Amino acid sequence: MLSRDGDAFPMNLETIEFLLLPEEHLLAYVRDTKDIYEHRSLLKQLLLDDKVLDHVLNIVIRAIEDRARFRTLDCLKVIKAILRNNPFGLELDTRIVRKLFYLYKTFIYHKSEEIQACVNLLVRAQSLDDDCVSWLVSNWDRSEHSLNRLLRYPSRHPLIIQWAKDRYQQGQLLDRRAEVIALLINESIPLFIKEGNATLVWAIYYSWNSDETKQKLLMERFSDESLDALWKVSVKLGYPAVIEFMRTRMREKAIVG
Repeated sequence: MLSRDGDAFPMNLETIEFLLLPEEHLLAYVRDTKDIYEHRSLLKQLLLDDKVLDHVLNIVIRAIEDRARFRTLDCLKVIKAILRNNPFGLELDTRIVRKLFYLYKTFIYHKSEEIQACVNLLVRAQSLDDDCVSWLVSNWDRSEHSLNRLLRYPSRHPLIIQWAKDRYQQGQLLDRRAEVIALLINESIPLFIKEGNATLVWAIYYSWNSDETKQKLLMERFSDESLDALWKVSVKLGYPAVIEFMRTRMREKAIVG
């Protein structure tokens, strides 16, 4: 019988079987949020798997819908740990992602900042369906976490692009200007963008474009104003071609001067 406390489990045959064949054991050992809490140390070692994660998610969601009291943060941390244990690069099914987003919506305004941060991580790198993205767009100004999910979304999405255009044209989010502009850059910088080169350099850095496109755009932003930003971004992205371009242009300017 597996230990039922939260301490580390001994790595014996029974533990290894649980970790390698969790589907065969989860129903027996993990039936409610109390079980998740009591087995939390072992569950955090499980590899990411749709069926395994779905089982844990269903337990937590059922507890929420039943308005049951449970150790919220500890259960959420188990889910977060399973998500991180992804050595095979598994991409989650849309149905699973929607359940993760349900937890996000449920707890992102929780009074506990630790719980907020935990559910934020559950969806940070996930591609969401249109309904979930629409929710983020509608609630972007209610939480820094929701704002960050839009600004750092992992791929191009038409709803987010339109949202970014609206924020830019309305003069909002001035302290996040480069990140807003980054969402609007697709192979080139839109003509309606009127910003200094230094801001645009950082926008290129945050953008979704390929390395080839980024290097081209960075070189086009060369100016006295952008030198510091251009250097930092080129080093961060590992672009020796841009650094060499800067060196050549500076030498040319020195000769002319």
